[in-house]
Amino acid sequence: MDMEAIISTLVWAAILQGLFLSGLYLFSHKHRSFANRLLGLFLLCIVYEAISDFLPYNSILGYPWEYFSLPEVKLFYPLLFFHYILEKIGRASSYRKWLRANYVLAFVVVAITPVNFGAFLFTGHPLADFFGRPLIEQVFMIHQYYAFLLIVAHVLLSTVELSRYRRVVMQEYSDQAMLEINWLWRVILAVVPIIVLWGLNLVSIIFGGHNNSTFELATWGFVIIFIYFVSFQAYRHKNLFEGVEDRTDPEDIEQSAGKKGIRAPEESGISPEEEELIRKIKDHMVAKEPYLDASLSMYQLARQLGLEVRDLSLLINHKLNKHFFDFVNEYRIKKAMELFGDPENQEMTVLEVLYEVGFNSKSSFNTVFKKYTGQTPTQYRKGGVAEAGS
Repeated sequence: MDMEAIISTLVWAAILQGLFLSGLYLFSHKHRSFANRLLGLFLLCIVYEAISDFLPYNSILGYPWEYFSLPEVKLFYPLLFFHYILEKIGRASSYRKWLRANYVLAFVVVAITPVNFGAFLFTGHPLADFFGRPLIEQVFMIHQYYAFLLIVAHVLLSTVELSRYRRVVMQEYSDQAMLEINWLWRVILAVVPIIVLWGLNLVSIIFGGHNNSTFELATWGFVIIFIYFVSFQAYRHKNLFEGVEDRTDPEDIEQSAGKKGIRAPEESGISPEEEELIRKIKDHMVAKEPYLDASLSMYQLARQLGLEVRDLSLLINHKLNKHFFDFVNEYRIKKAMELFGDPENQEMTVLEVLYEVGFNSKSSFNTVFKKYTGQTPTQYRKGGVAEAGS
């Protein structure tokens, strides 16, 4: 069996898997969310493209499979991919106009197919016979180049938005689980080989070549891997986080800090007024223990203290030189250490302690605890027991 036959067999297996998963994300009540709908459509577009590319026919009843004879969905790849990532990190609203414009363009391209089919149905000739094959081919290739540039742009924008997301979470949230987005980074990396091969194929066409079957087979090989990989990762992490409340942008903090009565971060020192506010914040953390709420955010704490969100962010991030994430987790770790050190709590498991102090996963708790103490919770507890018995 040659490589083309192997790839073809694997593609049809991936088509079945893709159909199952796209149906799961599109129609399952258990996995219902707009982001999962986008993922389902993304997988469905890939499945459709695979079916159209690997059909063993060049025409049906004289209707040829060529430019725009079947709906072209390549513009939907970058759109659905980017839209999915934006939904997962709560940033889709910032790109609403851009997404809408490109969705309209994508549907316009799809609409060429029914026009082409209608022309063939009533006249026996596709659009290429009316406008000339070179013109239709040129329009088709322009569409291909734009789809390629769009996926490159969207991959770059996705990296920017994920980096921004991490920064915002660190400054405004205290939930470690919200930072567990490595799987999204892996999804982006997984699409890079496909983009590279697609680009090489287009370059070869620009320089006078034809659609290179080697590039095409290699591309579909990576698509197969991508289908299984992205589906598994997204299914595994489907409820990873709900999205960011985009209430405070780091740049807005610096620009508006002076209007709120607190000096801008570039001014050195802490004023008596700021010292009083910082003392108020620390007293509140000790007395009310708001950090026990795993979803505590900058916005929620500011409301409890009667402060503006930007003022609180400026005090913690710039005056105390700490991310909100680290500021809150210090109190959680101190509380955990107290519980581990109290003989009355020796029956509490590590899992019970982590939930008690405001964490929501064991991996998050272990990571943060070791960061502050240099030991895992289990190691720390054993050390404390040994010291108590000596």
